[in-house]
Amino acid sequence: MQIARSGTHATMALLKMHGLNLLLPQGEIRALESAANIDVAAPAPHGIGWLAYTHKRWPVYSLSDELTLMADVPSERSACAILATGAGYIGILCDDMIILKDFVGQRYELPAVMKLDGTPILHLAAYEQGIACVTDAHQLTRYIGQLLLNA
Repeated sequence: MQIARSGTHATMALLKMHGLNLLLPQGEIRALESAANIDVAAPAPHGIGWLAYTHKRWPVYSLSDELTLMADVPSERSACAILATGAGYIGILCDDMIILKDFVGQRYELPAVMKLDGTPILHLAAYEQGIACVTDAHQLTRYIGQLLLNA
């Protein structure tokens, strides 16, 4: 069910992760780093390593296309998006990040099978190359925090 066409022309970031496309406001991505810059020695629990940002080290996580934490990093994951958590930052590995300037897309309600408790997905959106799951940094970092608590 279509819920609305986005009324504003926003710049969005599309994080591509194998079969998963996450769309969030570009301003919520603090930095994009190469995955080669990740220190994989002694990662945080359920993380894959650490990335230096703002003179500190922050944990980096890899999500599957089913939004589960992955211990093994697929070779395609070449970029790391840095998101603010409120108390600091976390890195999210992705295959690629595309900036969609002046994004105006159709928004769709989540199908019943996707309406899971705690999901970071707010709705779906159509874009030039398909469908993306719309989220924001707050929802995504809160979701990862819940995954870590339940792990």
